[in-house]
Amino acid sequence: MDLNLAVLGLASRLAAHASARQNIIAENVAHADTPGYRARDLEDFAAALDDDVAAFTARTTREGHVAFGAAPHGFEAREVAVFGAGSPNGNNVSLEDQMIRAAEARQAHGLALGVYGKTLDILRANLGR
Repeated sequence: MDLNLAVLGLASRLAAHASARQNIIAENVAHADTPGYRARDLEDFAAALDDDVAAFTARTTREGHVAFGAAPHGFEAREVAVFGAGSPNGNNVSLEDQMIRAAEARQAHGLALGVYGKTLDILRANLGR
């Protein structure tokens, strides 16, 4: 029986992305009054996933296997600007925008945990437990 548990890896990666995004959003909120601070965010998970698919490294164990790709990499934050969020001191953090982003990150994390939990439930049911 071949257990292809790629869905667990995908759920884990989504949870890690949501967690990293939540950390950056918390930094943005903490620096909402810091002069010159520029708000940052992560790229969408779909884009990060596409990068990982291209960066996948296959293991070749015998002749005929095809090697491709490079080592996977982590998430990189980029500066984000919201129209009208700039202030005279150079700070561009919009608390309303950051709260929306935090809700999106929480929703993505909840989705990842839900997929992970249901996948484990299916595995348990198949094992007869």
